[in-house]
Amino acid sequence: MSAAADLIGLALAHDRLAAEAQAAEIARASDALKSALLQSVSHDLRTPLAAIRAAAGSLRPDSGLSPAAQAESAAAIDREVEYLNRLVTNLLDLSRIEAGALRAERDVYELDDLLGPIVDRIRPRLGDRPIEMELAVPPVYVDPIFLDEAVTNVLENAAKYTPAGTPIRIRATATPEGRVRLTIDDAGTGVPKDALPHLFEKFYRVPGRGTTGRTGTGIGLAVTRGLVEAMGANVEARSGDRGGLAVDFDLPAAQAASAVSTARS
Repeated sequence: MSAAADLIGLALAHDRLAAEAQAAEIARASDALKSALLQSVSHDLRTPLAAIRAAAGSLRPDSGLSPAAQAESAAAIDREVEYLNRLVTNLLDLSRIEAGALRAERDVYELDDLLGPIVDRIRPRLGDRPIEMELAVPPVYVDPIFLDEAVTNVLENAAKYTPAGTPIRIRATATPEGRVRLTIDDAGTGVPKDALPHLFEKFYRVPGRGTTGRTGTGIGLAVTRGLVEAMGANVEARSGDRGGLAVDFDLPAAQAASAVSTARS
């Protein structure tokens, strides 16, 4: 009995040490994530704030600017505020993804009903890039808010890393597996093939890529993957057939989702 008690005591001590080691590792990883996050977003917070401050100063009554110049300053403030809003949204989504707190509220939707308003809302940030849309597919079973944020991140990524005037195509096709493949691709320069597997990793940035002066935080596509996977869908990046980057969303078709639900009940 004494020997058994000793063995039990050793086992309990081992479990306690393992739990302490795991807690220490979680704390270390959390600190590393916070440090990486602060380093990643510090510049991206300062840049729009400086632009807003400069534009706001030009709106003073004694600035001497013409009404047209003041209107441009007001538009610049609106653009930078929207950029900050997207940055904060992505940060909050990333924290929810890391905590495993994402819960999708899925229902049946037509893709053109969801994507049309998204494109209209962010068109000013896309500049003069033409948008081509081909969405004649069956309805999908998705969370509209998650899909909105995921698509917005990909479109803004395309605008950030392609020259002005570059066409962006949004196309959906039905797959033999009963899913709907939504593809967003551009006619830009694309990314190196060895970078494609890393695009959805946190804080990853393709070296030397960027045309707008902002290198990005490296969290937008990571958030996109978390949102898409929370809906029971998949997302991948590849080289597009027009030379740029293509992002494929494999979304559950409404008919397939309904069939699975019926089989389970």
